[in-house]
Amino acid sequence: MPPEPDVVASYLAELANPASGPALKVASIERRFAGLLWNCAQRGQPLDRNAPALANLMRDLRANHHRAPDRKQAIQPEEIHAMAATLPFDLRGLRDRALLRLGYEAGLGRTDLVGLDLGAHDNPDDDTRRGWIEISETGAAVTYSTRTGQQTVCINRQIKEQICAVHALEQWLHFSKIQAGPVFVGISRDGKRALDARLNDKHVARLIKRTVIAAGLRPDLSEKERLALFSGHSLRSGLARSRKAAKKAGSYAQQGE
Repeated sequence: MPPEPDVVASYLAELANPASGPALKVASIERRFAGLLWNCAQRGQPLDRNAPALANLMRDLRANHHRAPDRKQAIQPEEIHAMAATLPFDLRGLRDRALLRLGYEAGLGRTDLVGLDLGAHDNPDDDTRRGWIEISETGAAVTYSTRTGQQTVCINRQIKEQICAVHALEQWLHFSKIQAGPVFVGISRDGKRALDARLNDKHVARLIKRTVIAAGLRPDLSEKERLALFSGHSLRSGLARSRKAAKKAGSYAQQGE
C-alpha cells in the first residue's frame, strides 16, 4: 500500500528540520518527494501529490525554507602573501606560487586561470584555451574571454619581487622551460619536469584550501569550516573586494582634500 499523505508530509518536514540533522535545501526535498511519487507510480498505487497535507507542506517549504547560497570567503592581499609563503621553491612550488599570485592579481576564476596560454595565437583544436598572457618590461597583460567579449587586465611589476605576480610567473616559465602553449601544466612524478598537458582547474581549488590551512588563516574556525569557506572563487572575489576598498578609500581621501 502507498504511504498515507500525512506520513509522507511528516517525513518531508523532518528533512527540513535542523534539529534532526543537517537540514536539506528545498530542491533536495523536492527530489526526495519526486522519488517517492515515481516509486509509488511504478507499483501501480500512485500517491496523490495534491493531497492537502502534501500540497500545503511543499508550499510552506518553498515560501519559508529558502536558504541563501553558500558564499566563499574572499582572500585579502596580506593573506595571499601568507599563502604563497608556505610554498617551497621547487618546480611545483614555483608553479603554484605563480597560480596564486596571477589568479589574484588578474581576478580570474580557476577555469580561466588554467586556460591561459603564453602569447596570443589561435588554436581552434584546443577547447580548453580561455585566453593568453603577454609579458613586457612593465608587467604582464592577461587577455581572457567573457560573456560580452574579450577583456584584458594589466598587471604591473612590484618593487618587491617576493610579492610580484609577474616575477613569480617568470620564475615558473624559466625553470619549467615553457615558451609557448599552456602556461600552467602538470609536473612529472619526480618533480623535475613540466609536462605538456594543461593543469586541471580542480587543482586551483585544492591549492587554495591547502595553503589556507598551512598559512593559518581564520584560526577562529575549525579546519573543516575553513576548508568549506575557501574555494577557487576566493581569488576572484578577493581582488574585487580589495579594489572596492581601495576605491572607497580614495574617495574619502578626495573628500578630505
